[in-house]
Amino acid sequence: MQPLAILLVEDDPVIALGLKTTLELDGFKVLCAGSPAEAIRLCDEHLPDIAILNFHRKHEMDGMALARLLRTRYLAATLLATGARPQDIARSADFYAGQEVLFKPFTRRQLQEAIGRLVIQIGPPT
Repeated sequence: MQPLAILLVEDDPVIALGLKTTLELDGFKVLCAGSPAEAIRLCDEHLPDIAILNFHRKHEMDGMALARLLRTRYLAATLLATGARPQDIARSADFYAGQEVLFKPFTRRQLQEAIGRLVIQIGPPT
């Protein structure tokens, strides 16, 4: 059985390395992108099962727009990580539509549980 492939889109190299290491220890194949353009290129080449995205991005596309693109073009399940407070975005149905959300800071267990819920949605790798 192939490990699930996770696309990690994070522009902070320290955070990206920490998450990549954690995910690999949990048995996932991890592809890292520092920008939406790099994420799209990696999706074209590898078709990840899950994408973990920063919500607030400094690039040409925020995490929400990138999540929509990845779900429609590549059928990747998405997990948005955000530093926003839940009460600040509670009224935004669009924010939650079709994806898991993790509020920073999150624990390894919270990350594992969120990925587990996505695996239930997409099914295990074959």
